Amino acid sequence: MNENLRPLGLIAGLAGAGLTAYALFTLLASTSCIPGFTATTCPTPFLPPTLVLPVGIVLAAVGSLMGGRKIVLSALFMAIGFAAIAVGALGLMPMMPTFPWLFGGMFVLGGLVPIFGGALMKRSAAAKQAMAAELMRSGIRGTGTIIGVQDTGVSINNAIRVVLRMRIEPNDGSAPVERSKTVLVSRVSVPRPGERYPAWFDRTDPEKWMYGTGMDDSAPAEVKDMFARAQAGGAPPQPDPAPAAPPAPGHDPVAELASLSELWKSGALSDSEFAAAKARLLPRIGG
Repeated sequence: MNENLRPLGLIAGLAGAGLTAYALFTLLASTSCIPGFTATTCPTPFLPPTLVLPVGIVLAAVGSLMGGRKIVLSALFMAIGFAAIAVGALGLMPMMPTFPWLFGGMFVLGGLVPIFGGALMKRSAAAKQAMAAELMRSGIRGTGTIIGVQDTGVSINNAIRVVLRMRIEPNDGSAPVERSKTVLVSRVSVPRPGERYPAWFDRTDPEKWMYGTGMDDSAPAEVKDMFARAQAGGAPPQPDPAPAAPPAPGHDPVAELASLSELWKSGALSDSEFAAAKARLLPRIGG
């Protein structure tokens, strides 16, 4: 929605909330003035509530669509709630004295939800972002392999909530860890056991860990490297290593095998090249 319409939306929405509160107050208060039962004559309201009520609801809906949805929704609920409470406080419903208090109280609490609920959601999102930044800065990096996915039976629109278990193998060669968390995933792309993702974790706190599912072109080089490791099954990417030089005549095969092993561990030799060299040298060693 165009931001230029937001102030107009707030004005329309708040006006609608006020008209709705007036109409509700008038309707509830009129229950104390029933001809032949509680009074013989009833005062005529300044504006007919049966006409004001739909106008107020329409204005509130239009204002919400134009902008300020959270504010307008909260104002509408609280206006209805306080209008009902005012009826109870003034004793205008003697036949049902507790109804306006209960009815109004529920709407006032409902009006607080968008305000405090939104603040709590923002606080939770900020905490998650802070944890993610801290993990990327100082957490242990590794490649996570999914080892279990359990459906919790909870679904929201086209997403389902699952318990994900992952085995993370650190890039520094330290002991792997297992972590689990409850996540919301799309029905059409549910993670499957065996899939690999880059992961970051805190070894001392099992609750502090995360894994990456997507990457854009602006990602740091280290993040791109971690995605490459995950796609390669955890092994570092091979940048077309140069072939090993042939050994000089009379070279010690044991020393040569040790040297080739170091090259293989550093990534200078591929698995197939190291295996071929090892097969060539073992007969000379006697193994």
